[in-house]
Amino acid sequence: MKLTVASTIGQTSTLTVSDAIFQAPANPQLIAQAVRVYMGNQRQGTSKTKTRSEINRTKKKWYKQKGTGGARHGARTPSLFVGGGVAHGPTGTQNYSRVMPVTMRRQALSVALSMQIKNIIISEDLHQLDGKTAPAAKLLTKMLPESKHILVVLSKMEPLIYRSLRNIDRVLMTTATRLNVFEVAFADSIIMTKDAVKDLEARLTLAPKAEKTVAAEKTADIEIVETVAEAKPAKKKVTAKPAAKKTVKAAASTEKAEKPAKVAKKTTK
Repeated sequence: MKLTVASTIGQTSTLTVSDAIFQAPANPQLIAQAVRVYMGNQRQGTSKTKTRSEINRTKKKWYKQKGTGGARHGARTPSLFVGGGVAHGPTGTQNYSRVMPVTMRRQALSVALSMQIKNIIISEDLHQLDGKTAPAAKLLTKMLPESKHILVVLSKMEPLIYRSLRNIDRVLMTTATRLNVFEVAFADSIIMTKDAVKDLEARLTLAPKAEKTVAAEKTADIEIVETVAEAKPAKKKVTAKPAAKKTVKAAASTEKAEKPAKVAKKTTK
């Protein structure tokens, strides 16, 4: 499959891309599942409400048991009253994270790109940006005047392009290695560079077993380095004793030698 490389100057060319990535059959169920997994993994799960046992409120019986015509209550903490505890609320320990197999994630991304193929633009004009927001806004207005959500996919995050586009509300920047299904499905238009397309193809065509093998080799190399480092114990530093102590000991020994022997006095009666 060939995609048109657009340019603001008027020069047009084509870029050959993989049919397995940009012409995958539509699968809305897979897209919905991938978006659900992504949104679930973004949740922190830290929201919490207080139960009736955690409410700091009086437990005193606030009216008599009988004769009022109302229900019997012994405290103000139940969830029935305003200011009381919350029944069956979040406890702050919820785990919303979900796992999706690598093969399904890659297939979902390929399907999302194929369904957005009409909105994908290949452009190299982004490399001409000088870090100013005004020229970048004019460039996007000329290329996509009506798009409200523009996704820019780069090979790597370049400083000048990042500074040029970061203050434009309708632009979301990402790299080919971090691109996900939610970003592709949410965008109205997608701008990619040639290097980003190559990196994306390399990412989606790599077999999961090969990726695991590469990761295992890296961890094995790290373990080997750690074992070698542990096998060589650190040398102990030998600190030389100061010479002053030796001189003090020598002086003490000479003093003992110079002392005269005690003469035993004979006592006469």
